[in-house]
Amino acid sequence: MHATYQLKPDELNESFLQAIKKQFKNQTVEIEVSDVPAAEAANNEPRKAGALKGRIKMSDDFNAPLADFSEYQP
Repeated sequence: MHATYQLKPDELNESFLQAIKKQFKNQTVEIEVSDVPAAEAANNEPRKAGALKGRIKMSDDFNAPLADFSEYQP
């Protein structure tokens, strides 16, 4: 399992540590500290469905068999 938390040092309180202990009971936990620019950290807007509509194109033969896998096909 992988979980990422973004928080400020003053938010590292006992309740956060208890939540980590409860969620990852009997597991090894790795803590990584990195300097995240404020502008990047503030971008917590929820994703919007359809944001890439019209920007992604699939070829007409997308589901066609690939020659590389011909030996595995019946």
